[in-house]
Amino acid sequence: MERGRNSKHELEEKPFLEHLEDLRWLILRILISWGAASLIAFAFANRVFLLIQWPLSRMLSERGGGTEDFILRSLSPPEVFLVSMKLSLLVGFIAGLPLILYFVARFLFPALREGEKRYLVPAFSIGGGLFFSGVLFAYWVVLPLSLRFFWGYTERMAIRPEWTLEYYLSLVGKLLIGFGLVFEFPVVILLLSFLGIVDYDTLKRKRAYVVVIILILAAFLTPPDVITQIMMAIPLLILFEICIFLTRFIHKN
Repeated sequence: MERGRNSKHELEEKPFLEHLEDLRWLILRILISWGAASLIAFAFANRVFLLIQWPLSRMLSERGGGTEDFILRSLSPPEVFLVSMKLSLLVGFIAGLPLILYFVARFLFPALREGEKRYLVPAFSIGGGLFFSGVLFAYWVVLPLSLRFFWGYTERMAIRPEWTLEYYLSLVGKLLIGFGLVFEFPVVILLLSFLGIVDYDTLKRKRAYVVVIILILAAFLTPPDVITQIMMAIPLLILFEICIFLTRFIHKN
């Protein structure tokens, strides 16, 4: 016990410049992890492209067409190369997230009290799982629905859809990262509850405000179509109700 108190005392007297040095190493480790994962993704760019285009191929097949009737357009010589780099960074961030979270947890761990440290590992583990759940939900469900809506609307306007690779990747990236991030919402609520900042009564009383915030967030993070916004808002509302239930359980125990 004495050793633990001494370690904490040493941590409290750690110079500010050493904290900055720790932060510098954290940022460096994150960039290295992200860069390494992105390089691996870039080495398999052709397979990654097929993976990203799968929701589009699925949508075309469901509409009775085929991929041979439609291809993504490239409008400039370096576009495919530049898009490959952007796609590799996107995939690298998603794939390297567990390691990034591990580095962040190591950085935060010494600064927490003993009662707070036990929440750190579960919070980051659940947070990582929810992020990947959001990405997969966007990839399997939301993206095909969004593509179907935009394709059908374009055809109803008597306009032939000819999408470019860059704009398609922009849509995919926005949906994947957006859904991954908003699925972290329960972790934030539960951590605030564990730390005593919010409680069951507060969440229940502010439910209407949270619903409005969720709708605004869904409109901001998704393309301007109602279907995609609803597809983001509904899971968030369900997760928030689960958070209210869990918060009540936490405070009872």
